[in-house]
Amino acid sequence: MEKDRSQESSGWTKRLLGLFRSRPEAGSEEELQNLINVSEQKGIIDEDEGDMLQSILELDETIVREVMVPRTDMVCHDVEKPLSTILKVILQSGHSRIPIYRENNDHIIGLVYAKDLLHFWGQPLDELPLDDILRPPYLVPESKPVSDLLREFRENRVHIAIVIDEYGGTSGLVTMEDLIEEIVGDIQDEYDLEDEWLAEEPNGSVLIDSRLNIEEFEEYFEIEVEREKFDTVGGYVVEHLGRVPAVGERMKIGTLEMLVVVGDQRAIRQLRVFPSVNEVEIEPS
Repeated sequence: MEKDRSQESSGWTKRLLGLFRSRPEAGSEEELQNLINVSEQKGIIDEDEGDMLQSILELDETIVREVMVPRTDMVCHDVEKPLSTILKVILQSGHSRIPIYRENNDHIIGLVYAKDLLHFWGQPLDELPLDDILRPPYLVPESKPVSDLLREFRENRVHIAIVIDEYGGTSGLVTMEDLIEEIVGDIQDEYDLEDEWLAEEPNGSVLIDSRLNIEEFEEYFEIEVEREKFDTVGGYVVEHLGRVPAVGERMKIGTLEMLVVVGDQRAIRQLRVFPSVNEVEIEPS
């Protein structure tokens, strides 16, 4: 009996792997979904493995803009500043790959890797030609499917890319870790924040980072919002208000009341969410 079960498990595993080796078409994607569900029911794979396989299926539907580090969180270095200061940037930020820009972040001309600086240890960095250590930027559009970029990263042995918007400006950056997280879950990498994006408070409120993905927000609070051109909670609030709300301003979204805790003239940084009795459209209070 145990031998039969082992053979059955092996057979199902081979079918799953066979389908995942090629890009799933519409029919095979549905078959994969069925195989994953049945495999979980039979105990051939556990729930975590099923979730991972499901994430792989969804890669084609996820675009780079949804997983990238936004421009406002990028740590960059001005090409006109002394190169020696980049060591301070690396040490202070904890990032090992620093984008270099000319004039502003919309003009990324390359990246400096911390490991490349080791070759010049003991030498005055300010006397080195920048071209000797500058790596060309790998540019990708916001709309590129994550599955395609993952393939490109592997083929070109690239681990970081600069994301550009439809006008050619810098939208953010994306790393190999960001893409892998879409499959296996969160990985603490150098561009992740240590602070929690969603933290429950003793008074029953929930403190959230404005960059929290809108889907995670919906899932956590068990609500649905009408989506347009945004991926984050902060983007949703600004889109519907038509402006950036001030710190201390309150608003309602579905059954929830929200308070802007941290922010500035350009963006919301942090919000506090309170359970609310009446379900109304988002509006300033």
